[in-house]
Amino acid sequence: MAVEGVQTIVRSRTCGCRDIYVAKVTQNTASAYATETPVKLARAIKAKIDEKWTSEKIYSDDGTEEVINSYEGTDVELEINALAPQDRQAVFGQLYENGYLVKSSDDIAPEVAIGWRERKLNGKYDFRWLYVGKFAEGISEEANTKEGKLAPTTKSIKGSFYERSKDNLYEINVDEANLLEKDTDAKAAIADWFSKVQEKAAGE
Repeated sequence: MAVEGVQTIVRSRTCGCRDIYVAKVTQNTASAYATETPVKLARAIKAKIDEKWTSEKIYSDDGTEEVINSYEGTDVELEINALAPQDRQAVFGQLYENGYLVKSSDDIAPEVAIGWRERKLNGKYDFRWLYVGKFAEGISEEANTKEGKLAPTTKSIKGSFYERSKDNLYEINVDEANLLEKDTDAKAAIADWFSKVQEKAAGE
């Protein structure tokens, strides 16, 4: 039973993943963060997000004085349906020119932001952006011979994401199911979530 004046917290399991977008980071300094306009990367199959933290205890007077937590980064593994050569240029820094995709050991993956949304069992979505990282760990792919019927394969790419230099923020998300009437800026953001890498409205 809901209590008047008390927010009802909605918890619903994730049951879907879709709309993976990527935006090249053009500025990531102590004073500025900027990206290009996001573009859709591929059709999503699965996203594995591993947020890593470490903790260290400081002792005094024969006991724990304080616990220091430290963010170490977010490992991302995306399973997607396919990659075009333009996608490989965007996320791996490989050369795509005059119809040729050319790979080099000197290729440097650019800094990118990635966004996507996860469907909940209640039909609502959790919208997410990771601000900056690189898909510098390559790609896993395979091709199988046709054995009587087609057996389509998928691609998996791995990356490491981290906090941006400007303010140490590393992720922003909006859980649609838990928005209140007053959360007008967040509602406006999810209505056009992939038009840009989203920022929390000033003053909120």
